[in-house]
Amino acid sequence: MTFTGTPPALLTVRILRVVGRHPSTALTALRWLARTSHRVGPLRLARHLMRVHPVTFVMHQFMDADVVAPAWEMMQRGEQAEEPRLRETQERLTACHYAMAHPEDGTLVPACVQHAVLDPAENAALRTLLPIVEVRTTVRHTPDASPKVT
Repeated sequence: MTFTGTPPALLTVRILRVVGRHPSTALTALRWLARTSHRVGPLRLARHLMRVHPVTFVMHQFMDADVVAPAWEMMQRGEQAEEPRLRETQERLTACHYAMAHPEDGTLVPACVQHAVLDPAENAALRTLLPIVEVRTTVRHTPDASPKVT
């Protein structure tokens, strides 16, 4: 939900719709407000009440091209995937707010589609410029011993 640049009346309606669909959201928000007010203190809160600075937090969880491509193709045909991994990808692509203009026709597409499906040549070039190095290790837990790194 975008708070900046949204007219107050429209923002109020949107917030009420979210609370109507998910009533526990109001309780969560009130608890957060109480904790924050207690931590900040009533005097500082009152002094800075009119100086609100909007902040945006963005979290990326990139998807693999081998999942994005079939999910996007199905979405273009108006099909909903039955396979859980493809269905999850379709839901994430639908919810994505980070869109880019398609290089050929200018329509907005999710960035993961742009990078994973529509720019394969650029991705191949990036793989040579930015080689992926495997750094992960798996930790195996055994019931009678401490964790072992394999």
